[in-house]
Amino acid sequence: MKIIKATKSNIPDIIFLNSFVQKIHTINHPDVFKPPANGSDIERFFEQILEKENNYILIAYKGNKALGYIWAELQHKPENPFKYEQKRLYINHVSVHKESRGQGIGKALFDEIETIAKQNGITNFALDSWEFNEDTHKIFKKLGFSIYNINMWKK
Repeated sequence: MKIIKATKSNIPDIIFLNSFVQKIHTINHPDVFKPPANGSDIERFFEQILEKENNYILIAYKGNKALGYIWAELQHKPENPFKYEQKRLYINHVSVHKESRGQGIGKALFDEIETIAKQNGITNFALDSWEFNEDTHKIFKKLGFSIYNINMWKK
């Protein structure tokens, strides 16, 4: 397995891998999430992400087969009267091909993005996950994540 930093030529693989997670989200909250798509809008979205220097999309491959990806953003929140300055790596997306789960691909992606963050002087990591995604919560906990904030809604 090799992990690469994505370029525009990898966008079809990102969209394909994203479809697994997007489908789960759409099933659980069709009022919030759109069905997986392959159109020019989603291509343009990922093109814009890849153009931002504080964003990283890494893809794991075995040969030519895309196994998983992670999209993370280096964030800097300045100090204000209520909070200290915060530098962190925020993980926006993680997806592993359904046939490749349980093989350490997600961990390898997290390890690689953690290395990039540390090279940028960042040791604080954050992500969010929907309540229904219980299997993924177990994986995040194994990777050292813990709950620090709870969001609620009323519909």
